[in-house]
Amino acid sequence: MHFIAIVTSRLRSFGRDLARLEDGFQTAEAIGISAVGLLVLFSIWGALSVLGVDLIDWMRASFGIGSGSPLPPPTG
Repeated sequence: MHFIAIVTSRLRSFGRDLARLEDGFQTAEAIGISAVGLLVLFSIWGALSVLGVDLIDWMRASFGIGSGSPLPPPTG
């Protein structure tokens, strides 16, 4: 009986250690996913800041909308 108690207690401590390791991996995964998301966001922002005007003009031309402001010119 003494052997079974020792094995059981060691298995429980091993299970607690594994649970702590898994929590760490989940945190690392979340940080990694966030870093990739920020990289993609900044890449899109950089591309739009460089190509934004050309992209908007291309979209307007594909829809048949003239370039310029959609608002009427100011009067007065």
